[in-house]
Amino acid sequence: MSSPKFERVKRNNPNLSEFLDRLITYILAQIRSGQRFIIPKLAAAHLGMNDGEAFVLLELLARGNILRRVYNLYCSKTGVLLTTVDDVSALDDIPHCDDCDADHNMSDLKVEVAFVVVNGDLQEAAAQ
Repeated sequence: MSSPKFERVKRNNPNLSEFLDRLITYILAQIRSGQRFIIPKLAAAHLGMNDGEAFVLLELLARGNILRRVYNLYCSKTGVLLTTVDDVSALDDIPHCDDCDADHNMSDLKVEVAFVVVNGDLQEAAAQ
């Protein structure tokens, strides 16, 4: 994938260029398959690295304004996605869980860090 933003991220991190290329290929495949969220743990497994390494690479793309970090809140009991928020402070505003018919507190939830695409560059590349 060649976009000015992605090339800038690679230029600013020349030692990670190969990993970033592999990651962007994975992200494009995820977009093509209809996946909205890029999950660090799944990216790590696909790329053969640990979760922390994948998170750092995804965070570099977020700092380059290619991805945005979000937080998915799941009901621990049913596994249903309740909401996605952009900011940690929004984790306090937990929606009503229709599956449990309850207002959960944070201890009843699973929080997952994920990334979403923030610009059209990746969408256009995935369509090609």
